Amino acid sequence: MKVPVVYTAVFAMLFQQALSTMSGLTIPVLAPPIAAETGMSASLVGVYTAFLYGGSMVSSLAGGGFLLRYGALRVSQACLLVVAIGLLINMPGYIYLFVLGAIVTGLGGGPSTPASSQILSRYANPSSAPFIFSIKQTGVPVGGVIAGALLPVFVELFGWRGALVCAASMSLAFALMLQPFRAEFDSDRQPQRSLKLTDLRATLGAVLRDARVRELAMGLFAFTGLQLAFASFFISFLSLGMGWTLTDAGIAYSIAMGAGIAGRLLWGWVGSVYVPPILLLAVLGLVMGLACMAIGLVDAGWQRPAVWAVAFIYGLTGIGYQGVLLAEIARIAPPGMAGVVTGGAVFFAYLGMITFPGSFGLILALTGSYQTAFVILGAVPIMVGVMLFRSVRRQEIQPS
Repeated sequence: MKVPVVYTAVFAMLFQQALSTMSGLTIPVLAPPIAAETGMSASLVGVYTAFLYGGSMVSSLAGGGFLLRYGALRVSQACLLVVAIGLLINMPGYIYLFVLGAIVTGLGGGPSTPASSQILSRYANPSSAPFIFSIKQTGVPVGGVIAGALLPVFVELFGWRGALVCAASMSLAFALMLQPFRAEFDSDRQPQRSLKLTDLRATLGAVLRDARVRELAMGLFAFTGLQLAFASFFISFLSLGMGWTLTDAGIAYSIAMGAGIAGRLLWGWVGSVYVPPILLLAVLGLVMGLACMAIGLVDAGWQRPAVWAVAFIYGLTGIGYQGVLLAEIARIAPPGMAGVVTGGAVFFAYLGMITFPGSFGLILALTGSYQTAFVILGAVPIMVGVMLFRSVRRQEIQPS
């Protein structure tokens, strides 16, 4: 019975993650038509994103008690409902409503990853968990593909407000589609458990008390933060800094994204069969950091295939790590607490998603050099990789 259940779980959570990701990308994708009609600058997307991830930081911590009381599937449904409401709030086109919409959408997106970890940790065998979690994490790039492919079509057909309605409707429809699975996936819920403000402290404490989880949370901070900085500035670096056409820069970026999708599946398989996940994450941290620093060496003399190769290596490692890392967090969490511990760890991921792009922008403003920013930020995952190598070494020398 468990074999079909685990596949149902992974694909249900994959599409839940995809729609959550799509919702977070909807306003950035629709920024040009929104700016054309309202007169607001498309550059305000950066402000929108900051409020979005701020909301996600809060809800990733606050969601632990809800996961235990109502069940991870019910929380997944609630997330889809909240992101739909967040999207619809933007429809009048006023700037203060975009701020509110960003916060609400972020609040809905924050618990989506902890909820999926709570479910998958129950059905995935420990040996196959890195691969199962990696399949689920392909929902993030799938959400990007959905946003990039469908939202422009919705704008052509219905305008940007109609596109918001379509995106919200997709999330609501999938929330309803999940309902038949609730009896199975929420069978571990604790309906008598009360919700307390101290749940936030308990969720964060679940990370800070355990050295192993702390180190993995630092991995999420560094790896996810660098991933968003890369996504935010790589195309601008090539087009504005190197003089590439936007099309050529987009091709290089797409190579990195495609490598990221392949990497998530590849490293999930490797971490399930051949290499201990913590050792694999240490290696990935070193390689992604070196690849990011290599981007800082790019100049006008580089041939395009050489830049594509560096982008491919960064995407393979710096985007492909997520499933392995989340599976390892779920593995070492106390029984029944995978979602809570993941929620606390994901808080640090959102912190990185705010910190790294902001730091990149500050370095760029002070030095005028994209290359310097790539080199400096690339050093951070290298330091985390070294920390994880030391963790592997400590575990090896511990007496059995």
